[in-house]
Amino acid sequence: MNASLQSSRPADAREVSLCPACGGDKHVAVGETAGAIDSAMGGVSFRQPAFSIRACSRCGLYFKSHTLPLDSLEAYAEHRDFSAYEVEEDFPTDRILRRVLGHLPAGRKILDFGCNTGRILKAFASGHDCYGVEINAAAAAIASERGIRIVSEAQLQSGEQRDFDFIVLADVYEHLPQPLELLGQLMSALKAGGRLAVITGNADAIRTRDLMAEYWYFTPPEHLLMMGERHVEWLAGRIGATLEELHRCSHYSIPVSRRAIQCLQSYVYFQFRRNPRGAVSKMLRKAPTLRRAERWPRAPALSYRPDHFVAIFQKR
Repeated sequence: MNASLQSSRPADAREVSLCPACGGDKHVAVGETAGAIDSAMGGVSFRQPAFSIRACSRCGLYFKSHTLPLDSLEAYAEHRDFSAYEVEEDFPTDRILRRVLGHLPAGRKILDFGCNTGRILKAFASGHDCYGVEINAAAAAIASERGIRIVSEAQLQSGEQRDFDFIVLADVYEHLPQPLELLGQLMSALKAGGRLAVITGNADAIRTRDLMAEYWYFTPPEHLLMMGERHVEWLAGRIGATLEELHRCSHYSIPVSRRAIQCLQSYVYFQFRRNPRGAVSKMLRKAPTLRRAERWPRAPALSYRPDHFVAIFQKR
């Protein structure tokens, strides 16, 4: 470990024995255990403990068996560099959301919970009454400059801010230790007939079920869980909503050349993992570039897969 890095604390793991969404204790392990992952954020080192993926038998949620303790997860979020998300890339998820927002009549009241610098709503601030919740003060200041009124989660909880026509929860659900608690707050803040957009990972897109814990979406320590379509349908009933639209797409626009590289990397890695003594693995070791994959600690990213949902729920 780099001596200049401070260690996160406490160092022990938090075991997740109950489903974070429904609280059920009936779940099955999916695939093998992934090793611990070391990362650094804002000069502080963090260790995601070794974990497997559990699938809830009741609600269909996929979640990590072990995570950082809650205070370490909070520290990780506090040290996150918000500028990494301030990009001009036209994400497929953003395109879908902008299309939906573009059909709203003028003057609607819209909230982006976890708005960061206001990347999503900045294009709508001139025609709508736009609000945002953002705990990072620097990011919130930029969002405010873009015409987004910053409010606190406490104002939502108290009912001081309510009657929203549309609420956005983009790339937040996967971070929540108890997601239903927040979704209940957001649904209470919606008008009757208002809509909630949830953008998050789609576990149904992961083909390598035996190595699901190594899938790129579970690598960040703060990514705790992942939806499947069954969970989306369960969620609609649980929060008193109708599932109006469900889009499956990639989060990123990956050029064909990069897709080809990802496919090759994935193929080589899985050959070494699943059949290290096989004829194909022996042949791959003859290529210096390809045989490096045998030493990779986890599966390479396949970020072009349709591994995200854009789910639009309408409050009943």
